[in-house]
Amino acid sequence: MDRRSNSLLALTWLAFFMADVRDGLGPFLATYLQESRVQQELIGYTMTAGGLAAVAVTPLAGAWVDRSKAKRAMTAVAALAISAASAMAFTTLSGPLLVASQVVTGVAGALLAAAMAALTLGLAREQGFKHQTGRNEAFSHAGNMISAIGAGCIAHLFGAPWMLAVMGAMTAGALLSVWKIRASDIDHDAARGDEPQDAAPADADAQGHAPIRALFGNRPLLLFALACAFFHLGNAAMLPLLNQRLAATVADSAPLLWTGVAIVVAQLTMIPVAVWVAGSRRLDVAHFVYAAILVLPLRGALAYAFTSEWNNIPVQILDGFAAGILGVATPLLVQRYTRGTGRFNTALGLVMTLQGIGAAVSSGLANAVVGAEQHFGLAFVVLAAAAALALPVFWLAQRSAGGASAVGPVPFAPAA
Repeated sequence: MDRRSNSLLALTWLAFFMADVRDGLGPFLATYLQESRVQQELIGYTMTAGGLAAVAVTPLAGAWVDRSKAKRAMTAVAALAISAASAMAFTTLSGPLLVASQVVTGVAGALLAAAMAALTLGLAREQGFKHQTGRNEAFSHAGNMISAIGAGCIAHLFGAPWMLAVMGAMTAGALLSVWKIRASDIDHDAARGDEPQDAAPADADAQGHAPIRALFGNRPLLLFALACAFFHLGNAAMLPLLNQRLAATVADSAPLLWTGVAIVVAQLTMIPVAVWVAGSRRLDVAHFVYAAILVLPLRGALAYAFTSEWNNIPVQILDGFAAGILGVATPLLVQRYTRGTGRFNTALGLVMTLQGIGAAVSSGLANAVVGAEQHFGLAFVVLAAAAALALPVFWLAQRSAGGASAVGPVPFAPAA
């Protein structure tokens, strides 16, 4: 571990700097477009386009990362692409260019997420994966918090396009962190989840890896992916919608500044939550997922009931609790369900694809409900109801896996 400690430290800082880069200032973009009086439907199309692009690319990105040894180069190229796309988004109100910018951001963001998960498993190995995932998430949320403070203040003082200066600095830090990770420290077999097991699957390839088609018979994996889809269907649009409501209904409410405040509150909550989930020995990670799902309907109810900008704070504390749990739990549960198959990143890509479908549809659904009549309250009710559907689906996933404490490889039994 000593030999890899410098690379693991660089990976941790990569998580810090990549937090802002990966999302491409998305929450600020929706508020910026609302303030610029862009048509409501175009806001929905723009925000949905990035999610759909990520959905289309995520499974391919996972499979590509499983096979590739150029994980550092992928990370660097994707970070630069997102920075360029964000520069386009905040300097134009052209519909085609806005949509194109978010498509690039979605594609590159999917590749970044896959590469980051692979680097974590490849550097920390299975025995250090839970600890390093928690550390990555904590630093990622800290990075989001710092960048949100900077971006929110700069946008309030100088205008939204100046937020790109913050993103440029974060991109430079991410590229430096990638450079500091030593290629020789990455175990590419471990990075794809190729941990020892008692016996290879009966239809394994020459390297002992399960065939990709076997993922579609892994009931716990598929049900967990569906639960993530419902979770993000309810969750993804809540923060942009809170600040769109401020921009549309509260005069002189400084919505760009409040977007920054909301992000900071959420990220500040996520830091201890991520550390708690990764370090807990009394509670299984599945128990935390149940709690995260139950929080979302409460969050939607608060957003519906109180319209003051100060309501953003308790709503975003709940967001930080739920999202902080899922950020750590998702790769850990995927690794649990697929241990020994050599298909970790492909399986994670499958989960992220369904999660991305939920997130992509969330913005379009919310803005469609809001419509020209500005039914923001009804939109929050719809989002909360969608999130509640994740609870029974995740319960079925855990039951299929043998309970919350199941830690062994899950057999790829064909679905009945």
